[in-house]
Amino acid sequence: MAVILPQLEEFSFEGQRSTSTLGYQNDHAFPLALKVDANWRPTVEQAAEYIRALSTSGTLFEAIQQHGGALLIRGLPVQSADDYSLIAHAFGFEAHEEIGRPPVRTVLAKNVKTANEGPPKLPIWPHNEYGWSTHNPAWLTFSCLEVPESGGATPVISSIGLASRLEEQAPKFYQQLLAKGVRYVYRYGRQQVTSTTGASVFAAYGQHVGARDDESTIRAKIGNEVRRHSENFEWHDDGSLSVTHTVPIIRKHLATGLTTWFGNLTSAYGRSRHHGATEPPFRGDDGSYHPLPTYGDGSPIETADLELALSIAEDMQVEIIWQKGDVVLLDNYAVMHSRRAWTGKRTVLAALWEERGRIGDLGSSE
Repeated sequence: MAVILPQLEEFSFEGQRSTSTLGYQNDHAFPLALKVDANWRPTVEQAAEYIRALSTSGTLFEAIQQHGGALLIRGLPVQSADDYSLIAHAFGFEAHEEIGRPPVRTVLAKNVKTANEGPPKLPIWPHNEYGWSTHNPAWLTFSCLEVPESGGATPVISSIGLASRLEEQAPKFYQQLLAKGVRYVYRYGRQQVTSTTGASVFAAYGQHVGARDDESTIRAKIGNEVRRHSENFEWHDDGSLSVTHTVPIIRKHLATGLTTWFGNLTSAYGRSRHHGATEPPFRGDDGSYHPLPTYGDGSPIETADLELALSIAEDMQVEIIWQKGDVVLLDNYAVMHSRRAWTGKRTVLAALWEERGRIGDLGSSE
């Protein structure tokens, strides 16, 4: 095996890809999959201490980078949100504070939330977490506490591979993205709706709003939060709020020096198309708003180019089919993720983490 770590052994599963096909010079399995040795029966505290030691030494992160920025650990004694929180914190990151969260999430333990409380029948398309915002996490962890009857896989996609393949297949589109970036608009209603982007304006930005605040105070407090990552926002007559973000999408992954894709263009387009919201006012059949992304200067992106980017991303997906207790770690700047629809009860928890100095503009060194 390419990776030799005491107490953990590498295994393979159907659908894994080679990093050599994803723009890397090396040839390793993507993602890295490790399972607890059959002779090791740790408590959750022992498992967390072991992961902390591997993380501190750098051994684990060296292996993750070689394998394209994604790790699955199987067989850990994770039974609850508190167990998962203990394991997730063992990787040694600083917790990321969410600003302007579109999905509905519930806090269950320290820095641990439900991943997305959108309806089970709705998929989520490939994206980097907060790829639409200037305020984004460097790392993500997920864990599964309940496995659904069917479906519910979490596909992972190499952002570095997507950038490489898009440059090869659609160089003009690639150069437009590089030159202009992408503009995203998120519209938050006054009420939470049943959608994968169904958070209300209060859930997204209202953490300082009080029960007795009048409308002008509410808008002032929410505006202060919005300005933490965007100066471009608009209140509508119905009390909803649109926030616009213009950000680069073709970036430099500083840890590897490779070009990467960091954004939500594919998920925003897939969601808008799915909900019949590709025309103004972009309100879908789920009651939520799904404006199409544009180039950073506001000019439209050709539908054929949107379709191409989404099709390439979906073609590159590697499905992680959950088992109870699984823990996944993703480099958010090197790896996208998505979600399959499911039936039955599925509980996947998420935690978002900071690490500065991992992404930059092309040509930059920091």
